[in-house]
Amino acid sequence: MNVVSNRRYKVASFLTALALICSVADRGRKVPIPPEVGAASPERSVVVIVRSDDPELPDPAPPDAVLSYEQVDAVVKRAISLGRLDRVIEPGDWVVLKPNIVTCTPIKDNYLGMGNDGKRHKGQVTDLRVVKSVIDYLVHMERPPRRITIAEGGAEWRNLDDPLKNPSQTEDGWTVHWPEFGGLSYVDIVDEYDGVNGVKVDIVDLNYDDWLDADGVVRGNGPPIPVPDPNHMGITWLQRPEGYYVSKTLLECDKLINLPVMKTHDIPGVTLIFKNYVGTFMQRAYGQTDNSKMLLHRYAGNENVPKGFIDLFSYRPTDYAIVECFWGTEGNGPQWGDDVKLNLVVAGGDPVATEAVAAAVMGFNPRDLDYLYWAEAKGFGTFDMDRIEVVGRSIGEVRYSFKKSKGWRGQGPGFVGRPNRVWLLNGPYEGNDLDVDYIDEHGISPEEGSVSGGKEWRRYEGGEDYIDLSEVLGLEPTVTAYAFAYVYVYSDLNAQIWTGADDGIKVWLNGEVVLEKKRAGGKTLTRNKVPVYLRKGINRLLVKVSNLYGGYGFSLGIFEEDGDTPWGLRYLLSPQVQVGETTPAPSCFALYRNYPNPFNCWTTIPFRVPKESLVRLDVYDLSGRRIRTLVNARIGAGEHRIGWDGRDDTGREVSSGVYVVRMEAGEFSDASKITLLR
Repeated sequence: MNVVSNRRYKVASFLTALALICSVADRGRKVPIPPEVGAASPERSVVVIVRSDDPELPDPAPPDAVLSYEQVDAVVKRAISLGRLDRVIEPGDWVVLKPNIVTCTPIKDNYLGMGNDGKRHKGQVTDLRVVKSVIDYLVHMERPPRRITIAEGGAEWRNLDDPLKNPSQTEDGWTVHWPEFGGLSYVDIVDEYDGVNGVKVDIVDLNYDDWLDADGVVRGNGPPIPVPDPNHMGITWLQRPEGYYVSKTLLECDKLINLPVMKTHDIPGVTLIFKNYVGTFMQRAYGQTDNSKMLLHRYAGNENVPKGFIDLFSYRPTDYAIVECFWGTEGNGPQWGDDVKLNLVVAGGDPVATEAVAAAVMGFNPRDLDYLYWAEAKGFGTFDMDRIEVVGRSIGEVRYSFKKSKGWRGQGPGFVGRPNRVWLLNGPYEGNDLDVDYIDEHGISPEEGSVSGGKEWRRYEGGEDYIDLSEVLGLEPTVTAYAFAYVYVYSDLNAQIWTGADDGIKVWLNGEVVLEKKRAGGKTLTRNKVPVYLRKGINRLLVKVSNLYGGYGFSLGIFEEDGDTPWGLRYLLSPQVQVGETTPAPSCFALYRNYPNPFNCWTTIPFRVPKESLVRLDVYDLSGRRIRTLVNARIGAGEHRIGWDGRDDTGREVSSGVYVVRMEAGEFSDASKITLLR
């Protein structure tokens, strides 16, 4: 089979396999991501950290020193040697390198030039010396790849071949020379290495690349390709139910090496491996004539952009990542912000683990990054630090706390960590006086299924910061409800509780009132901040919310002053759980109540498996007819969730009504009723 026909065969095979994957994983089905427990591999992932002052390097230099190409090359080569990139690349591979070239500084009218007061912003793009070093490594392998392509779709500049470019434009992201990066340009790098050891080295501008639709038509206008579930985790799309048009280059290549730069971001917190996929969005397939990626923002709102880049990642996951910070961006990144110099590289073959370690190096708690939960749940890797082996320098040795983004142009709260989304709920009770005690508030220590005030404590797990009590417990005026969680910390801790509510709220920590407001000022997490002291071990957190009229609910998290969740802090539903980075196996099977219930288009069904077992979850109508099989597979020990979109096994929407979910595993059998309202 020749090279061209082999490429076509691979694309056809991908589309055929994708159709099968999507049929198994419920094509077009939106699956909420577990708020706490993902699908981490049991194997440990290796992530490498190398900094310019490592004594093993031939010419060590301080982390703030201006480095030569030879020094940068030594850092990169040590990282990818320790991280065994050689085990990823196979002879004859077509390898795509995906750097970040979001901007092109010399173009005077470009977006960045205005946003950064016209100053050069070297920390916003991948250091070209890193790209050159990786290519040099690949072409000189004993059995090198067949082709190396540098591929990117920069958002803030047009290719010189673009007929709509500014007539005065003389350079683009491929031709411009960066004095901060050894005076290199991408064109220079290609010219130097193309043909070395028979390896073809070239450039593909993804802004102008061919795309494929779901029918396999090049530059077709048929339906987009559904978002795949490559690891068969039961999760397809997160942002776009219809899917995306996808670069032909990305679908055809054999390996993808991701080369992002460390930057802060006001939405996901950081922009590293996963956010780098925004540069793969094929905006021209949707009718755009410029290179802006704002369609990802406009489609579902800024807050859902991380779901979009996890979707894009799903089509062509990263095989190896090299995150660099010879220069990076802190503060109001990614467009503005300040350049920061660390002279280090974080590298690994597990993109989730590598992202987590890079974020930790930047001073972020990986557990605050929502998209890591989604990526782990889709089977792309683990961010459980107990399952990550850091080789080379430790995180603590090189950590530098990046200034957080304060929002668009520095106006707004910016990035805030992840509040608690796992609670025990109790209520509602008639009346909305915060001073009325319905449950023995000061001494309460409930567990799931226990009863207080004549009402059962129910487990709740949500995917959003705001806990909508009216949706979970019912929409009733002038009522009061409770939420409870145990909080584990590994040492005594001074922190802050951040909370918002609609309407009144009262909060106890270890039986002591720490906050009481009859009008909390709104549901936003940053509305109220109070200092608190948590003792080593288990702490009791009780929240009471009153409703005057309309809906009611709250959001609450425990944070450090800058909005990060303290390291080692865990929210639990039982004081008996032994906390480490990993979650212990549960002791028995359980089928939990779905949420929301009633539901309109989507509900989540949590369940528990104590040991690896054959598990079946089915949905029946009240006549006993099976409507949908949600799970029929061997499932590992742990807390799990599956979603139902109100469709039967053929994909047809079922009518409004009451349905029964039945779980069977060995001798265990349980069922619960759920209500669908169209």
